[in-house]
Amino acid sequence: MIEELIRPEIRSFIPYNANQQPYRIKLDANESPFNLPAAARQKLAEYVLKDPKLNLYPDTDSVELRKALSEHWTVDYKNIIVGTGSDQLIQVIANVFVGPGDKVLYPAPSFGMYGDSCIIAGGTPVKYILEPGQRFEYCKETIFEAYDREKPKLVYICNPNNPTGNIMPAADVLQVVRYCKNAVVVVDEAYAEFCDTTVIPHTLEFENLIVLRTFSKAYGLAGIRCGYSIAGPALTAAVNLARAPYNISRLSQYTAQLVLEEKDEIRKNVQYLVDQRKRLSGELEQIRGIQVFQSHSNFILVKADRCKEVYKKLCEKGIFIRIFGASPLLENCLRISVGTEQQNTILLDELKSICYND
Repeated sequence: MIEELIRPEIRSFIPYNANQQPYRIKLDANESPFNLPAAARQKLAEYVLKDPKLNLYPDTDSVELRKALSEHWTVDYKNIIVGTGSDQLIQVIANVFVGPGDKVLYPAPSFGMYGDSCIIAGGTPVKYILEPGQRFEYCKETIFEAYDREKPKLVYICNPNNPTGNIMPAADVLQVVRYCKNAVVVVDEAYAEFCDTTVIPHTLEFENLIVLRTFSKAYGLAGIRCGYSIAGPALTAAVNLARAPYNISRLSQYTAQLVLEEKDEIRKNVQYLVDQRKRLSGELEQIRGIQVFQSHSNFILVKADRCKEVYKKLCEKGIFIRIFGASPLLENCLRISVGTEQQNTILLDELKSICYND
């Protein structure tokens, strides 16, 4: 009986199933291998011991965190919204702008939440394809054509794109924003710290541009579930219409503020991962049967001969990476999060053993 009550368009959804089994090395979720900086951990411990007032609701507007972010980006804090990860903001944006008959244009392959949030809001998701044969590169003309044809309410650009790792140059992104003037253009920059690119400075210039950022990747705070958006005043006010009250816990707000104070250590961690990404990419290219796609993020997409076998054998060794079994655009593809030098060395040694052991 319950199944019959579920909305038809939701019935085929498959709940997200993160791999929670015991592991030796976990490189499957694009998480940072670095923990909260020691100085921030000490301050957090003192905060908890002093009395974090967890019996009271948190600041529903996350004002102190938004002010800290405003200093970081040199924008008005009133143009920032904080969400439970970027995921919540993606759903809130869909809830505000998308209804029955409305379309959302998004890249494929990319983050599945773009399409799912549209369906949940009652709209129709429409993909624009990043061609595997073109190394998944963005093509602004493809977006223009799809925009003219579909007339979407929302247009998504994931930059760098997950899981392919490629980027659209900022100048091209702004051309899309300018061309798609009757749609909200959402630029998801969850991984942008790893390539030092952003269109945040242009959010006041274009009233239809909103940029999403997160503390989950470069800042190593996936466990606190905290992201944010930056846009002009009108767009920020619109998105705020559907944001749930008290959506960010007191501990998450405070922890995010602490890590913003550790700019030097975060910058060092990011550079370390960028250097390891280059090293890992170069050594993966030397392994027989593996094709490496250039990445500007903290992960690397590869295409592997005997993909399922490689994945299975790595799992047996306790090494978790991501396999894409359901997407034809990502056939035989694996995504590897960049870890520490030691983690990457172990992964490479195991891959060589698997791929060379015919």
